Amino acid sequence: MKFRTEYVAEKAPFTLSPDQPVVMLGSCFAENIAGKMRRCLWNAVNPAGTLYNPLSIERSLRMLVFENDRRGIYMDSLFKGEGLMRSWLFDSKLAAETAEDSLSAFEERGMLLDSTLRDSKAMFITFGTSWCYFLADREDYVVANCHKQPQSLFRRERVNVAEIVKVWGEMVTMLKERYPQLEIVFTVSPVRHLKDGFVGNMRSKAVLLLAIEELCRSYEWCHYFPAYEIVNDDLRDYRFYASDLAHPSEEAVEYIWEVFRATYLDPSGEAILKEGESILRGWEHRPLPTSAREPSAQLLAKEEARLAAILRRHEALLLQHPAMLPLPAKYHF
Repeated sequence: MKFRTEYVAEKAPFTLSPDQPVVMLGSCFAENIAGKMRRCLWNAVNPAGTLYNPLSIERSLRMLVFENDRRGIYMDSLFKGEGLMRSWLFDSKLAAETAEDSLSAFEERGMLLDSTLRDSKAMFITFGTSWCYFLADREDYVVANCHKQPQSLFRRERVNVAEIVKVWGEMVTMLKERYPQLEIVFTVSPVRHLKDGFVGNMRSKAVLLLAIEELCRSYEWCHYFPAYEIVNDDLRDYRFYASDLAHPSEEAVEYIWEVFRATYLDPSGEAILKEGESILRGWEHRPLPTSAREPSAQLLAKEEARLAAILRRHEALLLQHPAMLPLPAKYHF
């Protein structure tokens, strides 16, 4: 008897290589997968920070790489909260003591995103919810993060399929014009937004799924990765959720990561990924002295020689993103 329906990975119409950077935007689930990539020395960046709704994700992209008056609009988005200057348009990672420092961090993110997109073959965008928060006293001013401010400052609305398709249709067109090599992959986060209730969460996800379907149908460079379906229709068990019963467990994220690799990597890319894994694993599990007969200095010298040999074999891979290495600077190329 068969007690489970398994998702069979289908090869994407393009392949990725770990020696090319990837942009991951959107919810905390995007950061989960980006973390898996970095563990293999795959340069995955998320300059926009953690964002959940499609309007905020689109606006962050527009602000970071397309908006002509980005400095003025960003400065207008700042307010003081808990002693720091914060932006309604981004998460707390851009918070700073002064507006100038926050603006500087924002501009650095914009330069990072633009330079990474120029070298990337794909960008992954994860929508978390179709519910958006707007400033109550400013029409259509969607906020990316409420920053623990009073609820009275906001109104909450669920955007519809047509609204998402309109803003993202314009965005994917602009992205393709500026970065012609770029493929865009949408996905829906499997994280359950239980504050909306069972029905509210499912309806919210349904809006996202239908909007993405329309975008993929209309723009040939847009694609879909079924992270949401893998958790809900393949794993389909509370064993694969964390203790809060809302976020996927580490095992679920690992399973999705395996499907991701099967979807986007060819054998040569998988080999590069395994090389990156071996480098980090070797460094993190380097041996400690086991007896007084083998002094620490002697053991360390042996380990350094072994590590240096590994790094020389993988110099081409490491040159792509040396700053990611959790190694002493003397090992960087």
